[in-house]
Amino acid sequence: MEPVSPGISSPIFYYLFFFLLLSQCVAVRQVFRRDPGHPHWHHSAFHDVRDDVRFDLHRMLHSRAEVPFQVPLEINVVLVGFNTDGGYRYTLDAHKLEEFLKISYPTRRPACLETGELLDIEHRLFYNVISVGQPELIALEKSLKTAMVPAGTARESEYGMTVPVFEVEATEVEPVFKQLYSFIFDMDGDSSRTEKDQPLPSVIFIVNFDKVRMDPRNKEIDLDRLMYDRMNELTNDELRKQEGGYIYRYRYNRGGASQVWLGSGRYAVIDLSAGPCTYGKIEAEEGSISYKTIPRLHNVVFLRDKLMSSSSTEDVFVGQLAALISTTIEHVMAPDVRFEALELNTRLLVPIIVLQNHNRYSLFEAGHNYSIDIHAIDREVRKMVHAGQEVVIVGGAHALHGHEKLAIAVSKALRGHSLQETKTDGRFHVHTKTYLDGAVLKEHWMDESDESGDSVIKHRPIWASYTPTSAKEKKTSKKKKHGNLYRTYGTRVIPV
Repeated sequence: MEPVSPGISSPIFYYLFFFLLLSQCVAVRQVFRRDPGHPHWHHSAFHDVRDDVRFDLHRMLHSRAEVPFQVPLEINVVLVGFNTDGGYRYTLDAHKLEEFLKISYPTRRPACLETGELLDIEHRLFYNVISVGQPELIALEKSLKTAMVPAGTARESEYGMTVPVFEVEATEVEPVFKQLYSFIFDMDGDSSRTEKDQPLPSVIFIVNFDKVRMDPRNKEIDLDRLMYDRMNELTNDELRKQEGGYIYRYRYNRGGASQVWLGSGRYAVIDLSAGPCTYGKIEAEEGSISYKTIPRLHNVVFLRDKLMSSSSTEDVFVGQLAALISTTIEHVMAPDVRFEALELNTRLLVPIIVLQNHNRYSLFEAGHNYSIDIHAIDREVRKMVHAGQEVVIVGGAHALHGHEKLAIAVSKALRGHSLQETKTDGRFHVHTKTYLDGAVLKEHWMDESDESGDSVIKHRPIWASYTPTSAKEKKTSKKKKHGNLYRTYGTRVIPV
């Protein structure tokens, strides 16, 4: 008999081949996995523009007329759920958004709020718009669905019906966003690292989740199975139900409810599917958030309750996203500065001044609806100061009727706003809400204090008891600024 040579017909070869193929498929199907040779994105703008920085610096040093100084700033916009896999199966052309941003908002020049003048630097903005895949989208939806907690009911729109509300603690889903950050840019993204001078990419995550798919009340949907499956197209009836019959919103460390939040790293998250959330002054010109501040895909896809095509709404939606991104750059990535020159103080003094029009209780006593916890404020302030900087927080209460001019300023700043709401009986109910207009209050407050001798602003401040001990500091503390304000040496005072 001839010996059997181990050839291609041997069953052992087929078993070995099948095992290697199966192991390779399993290795590939992992979220946030980057294999050798994977065409992953990387953060290269700082390497690309570093020569430009040297050239601009050399030109500025040899030409005093070169104002402002050009500083490159890269803005990375990461789109999640815009590849016919997110809410409304909407598709967005990343290249089109990137070109529109380059044309519409190419530079950003911050200003100084203290002087009201522009700074001597100008950022040249470099945009990178990146679209992530379906596995990363499902991984984020899975973590979000797990973190949702029921929190009562709220209106789904300005004149919409009342629906259940779920709240998400942003710190619970933040690790998944950090994984996505590290996967895209091959960096840790931790801003608390010791290498403070090492440049890190600045990222704006714009997410579009499928609310029906991650409904926490629906336990039948298996998100793990959908991670690599092909997404089915939605019918017209399914598109109209994409809001899911509920809303969800974020709270970062149990803070205010919002659909946007800042991560602990160098990124911000804007969730177009969350909310809508409203907060701020009513009918204010700026600084408030209304139902229409953040664009919603429902308002884009359905115009006057009529289904619109993706091609006809893309230009409008790109413009809305560009305006949202430019606002994020102005307030987060390259904001205005408060002071022209920073003071390196060794002590931070935060006096909390309370003006109240009643004597029923003190706001510094615990157990009341509007009690002020000074110890909690002290703990949070100590997290934000520099190492070795002393923090002193003092509190004091004043009777508003004891300061006539300030009471008049408060009275002039009172405003009323009528709100019409539809109750369960189907009728409109009018409610009047009283609030203080901050701009008017500040204007009359300063005007009245300039003419008054008994104002809190004119009086020796409440923190004056924290006086220096050395004779030299006592001598210098007699100097005063314009307006009878006591000059403090080595101490930064932030009155509240």
